[in-house]
Amino acid sequence: MIIAVDGVAAAGKGTLARALARELGAAYLDTGLLYRRVALDMLNQRLPLDDESAAGGVAKSLTASGITDDPDLRTRQVGDAASAISAFPAVRSALLS
Repeated sequence: MIIAVDGVAAAGKGTLARALARELGAAYLDTGLLYRRVALDMLNQRLPLDDESAAGGVAKSLTASGITDDPDLRTRQVGDAASAISAFPAVRSALLS
């Protein structure tokens, strides 16, 4: 079973999703954190945010151990960058796999 919780920023999506996962005994995955990790890595590597190929490559290189709740992932700059790269099919495909 997969349950997706979607909505605007600061609406309580994460709180609701974590509570649902706990209640149902299910795993919780913050997919927004995946996009933010790709965005932060691109910013740290000074890669252009409009380069789909570079974004796809960064997304493919993610490992589970690299996805931590680093406070830098929650900055506005990273959020804006995540919005930009999340539209790329190459990024979506890499993260889905």
